[in-house]
Amino acid sequence: MLLFDCFFGRCSRPSCDGCMFRIVRSLRLMLKSRAMDKCEDESVDTTGVWKKEDVVQPSIQAPASSPVPVAKQTGKKRKKRLLVPREDIPWYPTINPDLCNGCGDCKVLCKPGVFEPGPPDPAGIQRPKFVVAHPYKCLVLCDRCVAVCTSGGIKLPPKEDFEKYVEYVD
Repeated sequence: MLLFDCFFGRCSRPSCDGCMFRIVRSLRLMLKSRAMDKCEDESVDTTGVWKKEDVVQPSIQAPASSPVPVAKQTGKKRKKRLLVPREDIPWYPTINPDLCNGCGDCKVLCKPGVFEPGPPDPAGIQRPKFVVAHPYKCLVLCDRCVAVCTSGGIKLPPKEDFEKYVEYVD
């Protein structure tokens, strides 16, 4: 049973030091990381670089009044540019401390370094919960951390509200 708890991020130990199932957690993190690299969402930056290009599919044309971004309709991954400074865009995750189990998957996955461990448990029984330490390092419209959170403690604002801050460039 401890093996499954460790694999699914529900382990109750404060750390993996000296645990015989440490390799299981490493395997889980590796598999999640590999699955997130295969993400198909154009708005998610899987390489850590904000601007990307790909081949255009000329057969599909986007209507001018369509609410869906042109990049998603055409199947083309276009370069993205922020229209305002990053500090003026309130796009960042929030963590529900009641749901966070302190597994650290969000910190391992997030290349910009948004997440940090919070204060340690006073009793020393549970792992420290994670907090959003650097909210403005988060890439606008990136939502990879929501999928990797095993406890469902990470929430992001709706993407539709933030499309106005991004411009798709040719």
